[in-house]
Formats: sequence, structure tokens, C-alpha cells
Amino acid sequence: MQLTARPPRVMSEAPATRWGLRFWNASPSYNGHMTVVVRLPRQFLDAMIAHALEDAPVECCGVLAAVDGTIVAVHRARNTEASPYRFNIDPREYMKLEEAITDAGATVAGFYHSHTGSEARPSPTDIRMMGTFFGPPYIHFILGVADRDAPHARVFHIEEGSSTEHEYEVVEG
Repeated sequence: MQLTARPPRVMSEAPATRWGLRFWNASPSYNGHMTVVVRLPRQFLDAMIAHALEDAPVECCGVLAAVDGTIVAVHRARNTEASPYRFNIDPREYMKLEEAITDAGATVAGFYHSHTGSEARPSPTDIRMMGTFFGPPYIHFILGVADRDAPHARVFHIEEGSSTEHEYEVVEG
């Protein structure tokens, strides 16, 4: 599937070349008016996509740490479901990650997980499982790796039985 993409808001115009492609929030439904919810250093975008590709066909998952609206760390977590259709982070593992994030002076900004065989948007299961306790301000990055040669990332808020896509700013450094 070829997505119609728009240029990202990037501090440097040089595209990422780790997989020979540019990364941006490429949504076919983009209307030009999405809200930027977080700044994401390219190294963390690369790390999330690498995690998704490594764990495929099982969904990967992890926790995002931020300071002042910028992601400062990506923490991999084990998908206890070991499933290509859903993910779950053990509550004990999550509590340890949250404590490490807080001890480092950051806050939990949200979560990421991959979709290995479907579009990078919240599934009904994602909405049901994440919306109850992890709605805004938490963000949810979904990594689409169904086409391993063209991985992509999209970010959402999930709440009240639905999801809203937002924009993220890819920054160098």
C-alpha cells in the first residue's frame, strides 16, 4: 500500500535512511489540521521501528518517557500475549518502568506497539483495552510493519471508545 505523505516537521531536512525511506506521520485521511502532540527524536523513532521489525510477527510494545513534550527515552516491554493481534504489558513490569522513568526525572508520555499485519491505527481491541485507563494525556504510537520495506508510525489519543490521530514532530538529535 502506498501512502500519500506530506513532509514532516523536521529540524533538519535530511531524511532518515536507516531503511532507505523517510519517516513521517503519513495518513491518507490527513486534512492538514492535526495537532502536534509530541516531539520525537529520530533515534527513538528508529528504535521503535527496529523493535517492531525484530518482534514481528508478534506485536511489540513499550513505554515512552518525556520531558517538556519531547520523548527522552523508549523502554521496550515484553508482550505477555506473544500474539500478532494484541499486546499486554505485565503490570509489574510496567510499574518498574514507570519508576525508572520517574527516577530519571521524566514522566510516562504513553505507549507504543506494532501492527504486523494491519494498518497502523487503533484496532477495536486497542481502543477497548487502552482507552479505559490510558486516555489523554497518554499518547499511543502505532507502528505499521505489514510492509517491512515501508514501516511507518502514527500517533493517537484513545478515549471514550474512539481514537483521534495527531501529528508528531521528528527532530534530529
